Formats: sequence, structure tokens, C-alpha cells
Amino acid sequence: MKKGRTYNRLEIELISKSAIGKSINDIMNEEVITIEDEKVANKGGLGQLVEQYLFGIETNSDSEPDFMPAGIELKVTPYKKLKDGNLSAKERLVLNIIDYMTEYKNDFKSSHFWFKNNTIQLLWYLWEPNKDNKDLKITHEKLLELAQSEDLKQIEEDWNYIIKKIKKGKAHEISEADTMYLGACTKGANSSSVREQPFSDIPAMQRAFCFKNSYMTQLVRKYIGNYSDVEKILKGTTNTFNEFVNDVISKYKGKTQKELMKEFNIDSSAKSINSMIISRMFNVKSKLGETEEFQKANIIPKTIRIEENGRIKESISFPAFKFTDIVNQDWETCDLREELETTKYMFFVFKKENNDYVFKDIKLWNMPEMDIEISVMDMWIKTYNTIKTGNIVKYIKNGKRKTNFVGLRENEVCHVRPHGKNAADTYKLPVPDKLTGATSYTKHCFWINNLYIKKIFEEFNGGLNIE
Repeated sequence: MKKGRTYNRLEIELISKSAIGKSINDIMNEEVITIEDEKVANKGGLGQLVEQYLFGIETNSDSEPDFMPAGIELKVTPYKKLKDGNLSAKERLVLNIIDYMTEYKNDFKSSHFWFKNNTIQLLWYLWEPNKDNKDLKITHEKLLELAQSEDLKQIEEDWNYIIKKIKKGKAHEISEADTMYLGACTKGANSSSVREQPFSDIPAMQRAFCFKNSYMTQLVRKYIGNYSDVEKILKGTTNTFNEFVNDVISKYKGKTQKELMKEFNIDSSAKSINSMIISRMFNVKSKLGETEEFQKANIIPKTIRIEENGRIKESISFPAFKFTDIVNQDWETCDLREELETTKYMFFVFKKENNDYVFKDIKLWNMPEMDIEISVMDMWIKTYNTIKTGNIVKYIKNGKRKTNFVGLRENEVCHVRPHGKNAADTYKLPVPDKLTGATSYTKHCFWINNLYIKKIFEEFNGGLNIE
């Protein structure tokens, strides 16, 4: 096997291009592999195997980029084809572990993050189900230079936000959903993987800088395919996402629904009228959540109607879950935890005044880590046990079924309730229901409670804008 890591930029590019169309097995077969090499290969992840057998880099945990003195980091990352034919990143791109004790001491351009990741050689491989990892093929390569990226300003702003939390002694409150493109994802075997932080005695979850899954998906679509139809909101501006959004919102605050409908020439009585209004605010033809910037940052826009008495009627629903998926997951890696850890909501608030809804402002929000790890975890584990033990139906009264799923009044943050078209819209059960013998059951989903959403705005004391 080749040894060394001192390739220059051109050599790295040529070797990367030579890997296109090859599987890991193809690359390994081009090398003379000893028995010891084979043992290592059977244990290593795809990234390690590419490092070893394509570039001759021994497995290491160096704090510097993979290729020195070229200053280039190597990352091997998967993408997948969705059922609708679109492409998507399969996972976030994990970068370097955040050392809370040192990272805050420098500015962005002199940080360890920048030193390690300012230039990344990406190798993409197409992930396919039911295929051995070593048979998956590398299909594309890209040298990602952050200094030349249109996203640099936002990435720097994200880095500064994470550092700001560390300096405030709140490293234990960091969430991947705090930021737009550059995230701070958990990195460890479980929730007991913690690190010391400099301005608090509270241990903080071990985290790594990462490019979020949603951001990587947009890179996949840009450099591999399915990109041309994505609409942008940042057109002809050097502002960051937050700056631009605040400029737009300031134009429309205080206007009524009727005034906005007239201004945007909307003639409709549809329930989605407020969603139509917010799209027009940003001058986009598609849904606001489908624009490039919202998808990159995994921001979900939601319109919230507050009644004159302060009541919020709607809870927020997630897509229906499959009962068979729930029992094949655990809390640490389940879909719900992943979604709440990585999703940010942009609430557009309309409050009823004098028989019309007035657009008040927005709030950019993600669920606090403590709520996820206490209330949501409790609800999810109870849901898992209910399905796993076949104890879904508690009793039947007057033809109506009462379930053992966590209800609206049983958890202050979230609950479970039906989310199908009707009772006949079902998913298969992994274990037949003990009371009824049913082998399938009405689709259900997780919901964020309306009273919890109301509390978000009460605690904000009327100031709803982006922090």
C-alpha cells in the first residue's frame, strides 16, 4: 500500500477523479493487500478505506487537515436517490470535534475549524439499499473552498453563534438546530459522552462541527443534479439570511390579512391563505419552505394564529410514523430526536384584532435540548413500549377506541394522536394489538402541543423577531 499524505493540490484532484466510477472493492483490488491490511479493511468505514487505499493515508486522529502542506481535508460522503427521483444527502458531513476549552479563544479565520476545514476534497458515493458498502461506487468529486463559497458569510455567522454560547457558559444548551448551515452535532456513543466547558461547571455533550444534512442535500443537488428548479430568496444581496429576513419582515409588520391580500393581489378564501401571504412577502412563486435557503438551513415556516384571548388553536404535527419503524429504533438514533435536533421553525405570527388577523412578526425557534431530552424522550419511550408490547387499545366505549398513547394532557411538550385520512388509513403493526387482535392500526404521528407553542410566545414577551 502507498504511504504518505504530502500530495499537492493537482495530485489530489487527479487521484480523486481517478476514483470516479469505482467501488471501494475496485480501489482495494488495485492495491497489494496483506492479511493485516484485510483485517483493517474489514473494520474500517468507507472514509477510512478511501484514505488508506486511494491516498495511502494511515488511520489517524490528527488535528491538522489530511493533506499537508496542501491544507486540504478529505471527506467521503454518501447521497441517495429518493422515490420521486430527486437526490438527497444521506447524512450530515461531520467535521472536527469542538474543543470547548480552546475554540472560543480565536476568531473565525484563526480558529481550529477554519484551519482544519477551509478546503475540503469531497468524494461522493451513491448509497443503495441492500448493497454491501464496499460495492458502493464513487460517482462525483468536488474541491470545496469555503473562502470562495457564496455561503461563507452565513457559515461564519453560524460559527460565531456556537462560540457565543460557549462564552456564555451554555455549551450544554447547544443544539444542531441553533444555526443555519454549519451545525454542532452530537458526537459520541450516547448522552453520557460529555466534555468540560470553560465558563460553566455543567458537563456539555460532546459535539462536532458539521455541515447539516439539509445543507449537504443542496450541495448534492447543485453539483450532482436536481438543482435548476430550486428558487432562491437571496437575490442580488450580500446580506446574510437573518439580515435579509428581518429587512423583509419590517416592511409588513402591523398590516392586516386583508391589507396584505390586497397588496399581493390575492383573491382566495383557502385555509392556506396565510401561507400564500408569506410566500408573496419574499417574492417567491413556490412554497417558502421549498426555497434554497430554507432547505439549506432546514427551516420550516409555520403560520401561527393567535386569537384575541391569546389562545393558539393548532398543535404542530409531524408526518405519520410507521409502527414498524418505531420498534426498530432507539431513542439515541430515532427519527424524531434527529428531526428536533436539526430543525428550526420560523413562526409567522398573525394575531386577531378587530375581526381581522394582523401580521405581528416572526420568531425563529428550535426546541431546547432540555425539552428534547426530558419531555420528548419520555413520550417517545412510552410510544415505543406501547407498540412493542401490543398494548395500543386501552378500551372501547360506544364504538370509539381509547389508546395508551401519550395524550395532549399527559406531556407538557408533545403527544401522539391519529394522522390518517380516516380510521381505515392504517399502517402494519409489528405486534398484534392484545385487546383487539388488530394487525394494522390507524396512522398516528407526533404532535407539539398548542399550549407549549403558546408558552414560547409568552416567554418572549412580545418580541418575536430573529435573535
